Amino acid sequence: MTNRILAMFMVLTLIVAASAISTSRDAQGLLTQNVATPVVGGDATPQTGSSRDVEIGDTVVFVSAEGEDLATITVNEVIQPLTQFAEFFTPAADSVYIAIKITVENVDTDDDVFTFQTNFVGIQTGDGHYFPSALSVPLNEEATDTYPQLSNAPIAAGDSASGYLYFAIPEDEDAIRLFYSLPGHLLLLADLPAVEREAPSA
Repeated sequence: MTNRILAMFMVLTLIVAASAISTSRDAQGLLTQNVATPVVGGDATPQTGSSRDVEIGDTVVFVSAEGEDLATITVNEVIQPLTQFAEFFTPAADSVYIAIKITVENVDTDDDVFTFQTNFVGIQTGDGHYFPSALSVPLNEEATDTYPQLSNAPIAAGDSASGYLYFAIPEDEDAIRLFYSLPGHLLLLADLPAVEREAPSA
């Protein structure tokens, strides 16, 4: 009888220990996710997936894998649709073009340069598709001056860069989010405003 009670006590101890280990692993996984998660605005509130809205004009912090703030990124303006094309340019059929103004500031305290890789910025549509920024879209002379393109040039510590990125998405899809997607790092830059569509003719 004593041996049976002792055996039951040992089994119960193993179950409790296994649960503690599992909880520790879950907590560690959550901690790792939070370290890599960006913060929005000046309140340093962690952004958890898409549960927190990031509006146009909000500032998002790009955080390194070591938890250091490297840069702030702000989506300033969204132009949809963009229509001021160069005369020789033929837009893709059944597509809508979008210009998005972004400001990037290098806030690295180690005085390292920061390179914002524009080709890793992309739009997610409501259908779940992802469209990276175009390398360039030929615009007319006035629009070229009005919507200067954001370059990939390195930004020195304390400096900032501002400009537009261009996108083309299917005209029957809605642009809903803008992401900065690097290997091992997905940063929500902004929730994009809804665009009113004309009601289909009867």
